[in-house]
Amino acid sequence: MAVIYLIRHGQASFGADEYDRLSDLGKRQAGVLGAHLKHVHAPFDAMVSGSLRRQQDTLAGVLEALGAGAPEPKASDVFNEYDYQGVIRAYLPLFIEKIGAPRGLRKEDIFNNHKLFEFAFRFMVKAWMDNVPHDQEALEDWRDFCARVCNGLDQLLAMHGPKARVAVVTSGGTIAAALRAVLGLSNKRTLAMNWSIYNASLTQLYYGRSARHEDALLLGFNSIAHLQFSGGRELVTFR
Repeated sequence: MAVIYLIRHGQASFGADEYDRLSDLGKRQAGVLGAHLKHVHAPFDAMVSGSLRRQQDTLAGVLEALGAGAPEPKASDVFNEYDYQGVIRAYLPLFIEKIGAPRGLRKEDIFNNHKLFEFAFRFMVKAWMDNVPHDQEALEDWRDFCARVCNGLDQLLAMHGPKARVAVVTSGGTIAAALRAVLGLSNKRTLAMNWSIYNASLTQLYYGRSARHEDALLLGFNSIAHLQFSGGRELVTFR
C-alpha cells in the first residue's frame, strides 16, 4: 500500500532579512536526512516539494545524498506553507490592540524579541484559524489552506498509484494540516502540533485500499533519530 513521507524543511534563516533560505545548519540537516532515507527508506517513486526556496533547497540536499537513481524533483505550490507574512499583516494590529497596548508593547518590541514574537504569532495564527475579520488584503483562509493540502495529497496518490512511496518536502503548518484531517484534530490541537514539528523531521502516512488522504493511518510522527544519531542536540531545531 502507498506511503507518503512528509518532511519538514531544514532550518531556515529565522531573524534574518530573508527567512526563506536554509541556514548552514539547515543544509547539514538536509544532507543527514538524505543519507538516512537512502539507507532506510529508499527507493521512492516520486520526490516533491513546495515551491518555496527553503523547501526546494532541502529537497536538493536530500537528493544529493540519495545519489544516482533518485527521482527527478518536482515542485508544487500546493505544498507551500500558509502565508505567514499575510497573517502578520492582518492580525498584528489586533494583537497590539488586545494584548500589546495594555502592556505598553509596541510593534518594534515584538519584532526585536524572539520569545515575544512567538507569543504574538501564536495569537495571530489562532485569529486566522478562527477567521476573525481584518481590514487587510484578502488572505487564504484556514479552511481553504487545509483543503489545498489534503487535495494535493489525494492528487499524489491518484497520480502515482496504490503502492507508491512518495516523499514530500514541505513546512510545519502544511504537515499539521495534513494530520488534522487524518487524526480529526481540533484547531487548538492542530496549532499545538504545528509548533512541535522539528526541522528535517520525518512523518509517515500509510494509505490502504481507499487511497484517500482522510483514511490514512499515521505510521510515524516527527522522527528526528537520524539527526540525533548524526549530530546530537546540535542538529535538533524547531526554527
